[in-house]
Amino acid sequence: MSQNAKRLIYFAAPNTQLFSELGQQLAMFGFDFQVFDRNSALLAALHSNQVEALIIDEAGLLDTKAEQCLPLLKLLFKGPIVLASMGIEMVKQLEFLRTGVTDFISHPINLLTLIDRLDHLEEFKHIQPYKVLLLDDSDLAAKWASTALSGAGMKVKHLSDPLKIFDALDQFHPDLLLLDVYMPQCQGDEIAKLIRQRPQFDSIPIVFLSTETQRGRQLMARSMGGDDFLVKNMETEELIAAVTITAERYRTLRRWMMRDSLTGLLNHSHIIESLNREVARAHKELRPLSFAMVDIDHFKRINDLFGHSAGDRVIKSLSRLLKQSIPNPDAVGRYGGEEFALIWSDQPQLRAAQRTDELRSRFNELSHANNDGHFVATFSAGVAQLEAGMSAQDLIDAADQALYQAKAAGRNEVGLASRRKA
Repeated sequence: MSQNAKRLIYFAAPNTQLFSELGQQLAMFGFDFQVFDRNSALLAALHSNQVEALIIDEAGLLDTKAEQCLPLLKLLFKGPIVLASMGIEMVKQLEFLRTGVTDFISHPINLLTLIDRLDHLEEFKHIQPYKVLLLDDSDLAAKWASTALSGAGMKVKHLSDPLKIFDALDQFHPDLLLLDVYMPQCQGDEIAKLIRQRPQFDSIPIVFLSTETQRGRQLMARSMGGDDFLVKNMETEELIAAVTITAERYRTLRRWMMRDSLTGLLNHSHIIESLNREVARAHKELRPLSFAMVDIDHFKRINDLFGHSAGDRVIKSLSRLLKQSIPNPDAVGRYGGEEFALIWSDQPQLRAAQRTDELRSRFNELSHANNDGHFVATFSAGVAQLEAGMSAQDLIDAADQALYQAKAAGRNEVGLASRRKA
């Protein structure tokens, strides 16, 4: 899917008005939608369009009950089919599962819950191959492991010189390090101990791969920083399974460590880490780089008037908008509270400000629900451009000052940091 392509969702229900209103809100988050109330029209559309998900009301359509149309829908459509229901018993849920439903969502549908579900389904479809760094001085053993893991769809990089391990970790960013124990220059457990002393690599799983069969020696190696110990003459299926399980657990834990729990965006420390990398790259390659600080206007008033749950929904709405509009997940983060940070790589200040202002305008159009109806929220932003000699903290300070100016000027606007005089 291209960066600007909208994700198409089909709704099927006897009453189209409710889903049409929901679809219009979804459109603000990068989705397109169509609503069908007749089975024949839905089936014809599935033949001609690429659809991300189908959401069907438990009542079915005007001319067909859900239980009757689901088997044929499942044959035509291989994507997720989500049933929107008021709450059905487990026995009925099992029946729907057997006729083609892949997921359930409560009716009336909460917009952000639906987007969460759709994002999860999208991420599941586009899981990147696991990256394995293999450190082994034996070409024969390395070829055996590389062939097995590559055949299972993983990306494998072989390194024979243990003294180059840190350069390889920096450049390859592996999900797992497969490490020989016995090498001419040093022992694998020594390498593991050195790796564990560097915070940026401390969480990477290390799996020893060796001919060593003595259990005591294996446990001693693991005590130096290893997560598992595999023997080289094992079955290839066992090697693939062990590496997959460990790499998958690492990715899950890493996501929870790096992401803000409410929004799913990079948390404070990791958005700064990402900015530091981009600043170093921009200085080295002489590329433009801009940075924006975004702050929701009158957020305390929103919490006071509508409650903290409404405030959380506003934060999630903005985070979804940012996530859908900025394809690089390492370029947007929750800086803290109601503040967000945007990294505009390869963008000069005016272009970054224009794109930030487009986001501001789109956020203004979102409607946020509360017990008394609906309300709108706005944000202010400050944008700064990296200049010669500036650090990441200098860039943050400049954007923060521009944000302060936008707030002082009346809010709901984008401020520009002053450029340094030559």
